[in-house]
Amino acid sequence: MSLGRIVPRIVVIESDDWGFCAWVADPAAHRALADTPAFRSPAGQVYGRSTLERAADISRLVSVLRSVRGGDGVPPVLQANTVMAAPDFGRIVAPYEMEALPLVAHPDTPSRWRRDGLWEQVRKAQVAGIWWPELHGLHHVPENAWLEALRRGDTDAGKALLWQTTVCEAVETSGEYAPSEPEPTRARNLEHAVELFRGRFGRAPLSLCPPDYRWDEKLEADAERLGITILQGKAEQARPMLKIRRRLAVPRLPRVHGKRFYTPPRIAFEPRGKVGGPLGVDSVVAQVHAAWEKGKPAAISTHRVNYAHLDEEWCARGRVELAELLKRLADDRAVFVTDMELRDLTVRGFSVRPVPGGAPIERRLTASGMVELARS
Repeated sequence: MSLGRIVPRIVVIESDDWGFCAWVADPAAHRALADTPAFRSPAGQVYGRSTLERAADISRLVSVLRSVRGGDGVPPVLQANTVMAAPDFGRIVAPYEMEALPLVAHPDTPSRWRRDGLWEQVRKAQVAGIWWPELHGLHHVPENAWLEALRRGDTDAGKALLWQTTVCEAVETSGEYAPSEPEPTRARNLEHAVELFRGRFGRAPLSLCPPDYRWDEKLEADAERLGITILQGKAEQARPMLKIRRRLAVPRLPRVHGKRFYTPPRIAFEPRGKVGGPLGVDSVVAQVHAAWEKGKPAAISTHRVNYAHLDEEWCARGRVELAELLKRLADDRAVFVTDMELRDLTVRGFSVRPVPGGAPIERRLTASGMVELARS
């Protein structure tokens, strides 16, 4: 199988922010912070009441994923890009002179963020073969920018700290692995994230979606050194002159640089508490079909905010929309895979996805270019 083979009728569902202790832990925190700049911003209007998922959120999402089968008879898999820790808010005190943030690593959480049974549900979803964690970051916080805001006495940063969240104006303009963060801090945090991921999930991460799409070449090199050779969201990466670069660039799929494999530009599926919105089912299906017609795989991005929120009706509508999307794609005989499987099918012509406690899912490309299970 030669490098560069495009895999047909493939769908990858990449979902960011799982395990992230943000934006608020509970309704009281949202009421207290709703008038701060970050929460009044356009992003705040969408994410302001997003929260760490609960066991019930995972269980209900699993039911949706198990309700359909792809074109090869395998149910959809959600690739949950996961944050591995949260600041230990009780230990972050003035004058905020610390070399590294004190952390609470999952399954533990800061006190306001307790979620009984959460990680047991995640484990069950993994065993069912429909939840595939990959790495989103250590804590999703540009810690240097945050600590500087606290040292300056920024009112919104101090108020957020009291409610056990990092969300403030300074944080929202940066990212955990942004080039503006000190290079040693970025490298240390990535190494720690990989270590925690291995301990939590029993394997090393293979794919990375850097928080806030802010990163540079040094981060990619560090990730490769640590064994992470799949990068998500490259088309969304915050770079100088990005709009001009996109217009001038000739799309190439797959995009491979040495050992690095870059996943396709992502199709946004973001119901955001609505049914039939502009980033809903019809738009996504049309874009998936357009990719398939060009012989390209489709990568769908859907953030946790659609399924974990202080408003249960918001979550319920997100699940309804997801169920409809999966049904329509399954009716079109979509084959649902992870980043790792997409890379291996593309580069090698076969893939093997381990399932904890069960038989691995093995696929191959046929001579006619179709994807089939290598064994039942």
